[in-house]
Amino acid sequence: MGSLPPSPGPFPQNEGRGDKSASLKDSRGARNAPPSLWGRGLGWGSAPQWLVPALLILPAFAVVFAIAAYSAFSLFQLSTVDLTFGEPFRLAEGVGLQNYQWLLTNEHSTFGATVRITIHYLLGTLIPELLIGFAIALLLNRKMRGNSLFTALLIIPVVLMPSMVGLIGRLYFSYDGLINFFFESVTGIRHNWYGKDLALVAVILVDIWEWTPFFILILLAGLQTLPVEPFEAARVDGASRWQSFAHLTLPMMLPLILTTLILRFMDVLRLFDVIFVMFSGGPGTATTTLPLYVYRTTLVQRDVGRGSAASVMLIIIIVALTVILIKLRERIKFEA
Repeated sequence: MGSLPPSPGPFPQNEGRGDKSASLKDSRGARNAPPSLWGRGLGWGSAPQWLVPALLILPAFAVVFAIAAYSAFSLFQLSTVDLTFGEPFRLAEGVGLQNYQWLLTNEHSTFGATVRITIHYLLGTLIPELLIGFAIALLLNRKMRGNSLFTALLIIPVVLMPSMVGLIGRLYFSYDGLINFFFESVTGIRHNWYGKDLALVAVILVDIWEWTPFFILILLAGLQTLPVEPFEAARVDGASRWQSFAHLTLPMMLPLILTTLILRFMDVLRLFDVIFVMFSGGPGTATTTLPLYVYRTTLVQRDVGRGSAASVMLIIIIVALTVILIKLRERIKFEA
């Protein structure tokens, strides 16, 4: 009598293995499947993936855009009326574009001179800050003792309150101040930094002292992120330090340099507090840049219309030149 085959029992022998493989496939499929809620537009079929981030930032963007648009419209509306500061708007008399015409063409208008002073101030601060900042950043990029301490000390002028910087500059450039002490020690001559000829120079020097560390820190961070391989290859090929700087460092740093210039450019054109604390735009109009011209016209002369017109023109100048610099940066970045 032959032996009977073993009973399969209530469960097949391979069924457990099949369940495991099936569950593994299900888990992999669930893991690889796109989320139904966030993966593709809140589960709205074939909606683009950028829709969810756009919806998330839409409320904040709408609030900021509404405030900016309302402010710009109100400012332009004020620039087309004749209104004394402190009077209700219902008493304003519409004059169209006469305020702009007066600023640009009237012989008593100092707007043109103010633009020239602003250009001198802009070039006198940005160019030295960039050159000095880049040179110090190149020095700090080398491995030397005390780099960390020196970098930390550089932050001090940047974090000081602008009004405090203005007070420091006012004290240092006074007739008995620290700057004249050094000049008298070296040349035996004291300068009147509060005079019409040197007041703008004093403001420029204070701005260079305050904001050169800004260029140093950003450019130093950029230098430390440059790839090492191109410089090693240039060294093997016998390139000098100047050749490596001119053909490798400078081209790779140009986009960052332009980005830093754009940030400082926008900040310089709206700078008010340091100049106001030091000289209040004086003596006369020697340090009256466009922001101080807007202040004097609106709050001192109490002419809201012309002050608003000057503000609109300042905004147009900042936006136009910033767009030009951004396009130049994108072009250089593309070529690089």
